[in-house]
Amino acid sequence: MDETPMRFELPSSRTLEFSGSRTVPVKSCGAEKRSFTVTLAVAADGKKLPPSVIFKGVRTPRDLAVPDTVRVSFHKKRWMDEKGVKEWILTCLPRNPRDKRSLLVWDSFRAHLTESVKADLQRRKIDVAVIPGGLTPVLQPLDKCLKKPFKDNMQRKYLNCMMTGPLEYTPAGKKKAPSKNLVLRWVKQSWEEIREEIPEEMVRRSFKTCGISNALDGTEDDAFYNDEMPEVADDDVEDEFETDSEEDDDD
Repeated sequence: MDETPMRFELPSSRTLEFSGSRTVPVKSCGAEKRSFTVTLAVAADGKKLPPSVIFKGVRTPRDLAVPDTVRVSFHKKRWMDEKGVKEWILTCLPRNPRDKRSLLVWDSFRAHLTESVKADLQRRKIDVAVIPGGLTPVLQPLDKCLKKPFKDNMQRKYLNCMMTGPLEYTPAGKKKAPSKNLVLRWVKQSWEEIREEIPEEMVRRSFKTCGISNALDGTEDDAFYNDEMPEVADDDVEDEFETDSEEDDDD
């Protein structure tokens, strides 16, 4: 499980322009700083869990159309916090049908480590493995083969929308940024496309290269961080995860 920041607008970092041009225009709606949080999770057997989206706000808009496979919540700063983690455990984390203990692997984000969250997981018979800071590229399966393709899918949908629509306009004729409803459809479609693009076997192998689901008798130790399973580097937006000191940029 991992939270990742996303932007309502995802313009390409590449374009074509004549050499020596003083300005290089990039088509956008002027809302590049508006963001939301997406929580992605995957099981060691390769199954993808429902994605969860956190928008900025305090209540759900009446016209919000939430796809059946996406979970949505609101936060005044669009961040994941202790309440959001507890809600994710309740709505996205499947129960073990055999009532056996299971393992949840996530990073050392402070909202993951509260006593209340630990108590909720213990009631579900879920043990926790916390990835130390700086080691998620090595020990987080999502970083290996899923987050980058998901973000690429989201960006393709944004760029296609900017080129072909559908676009909404203000009374003054200015393009509106993608709506929450449109973004939710993109999240649903992008995560479903991952199921086709990334086979479950690759996901299972990513868990072994991270040393999570390897056989306890040592027969799969050689799979740990195998060079044949290269990590998928994330883009710069990952470094922009909001902190308490970041000022608001949404309406």
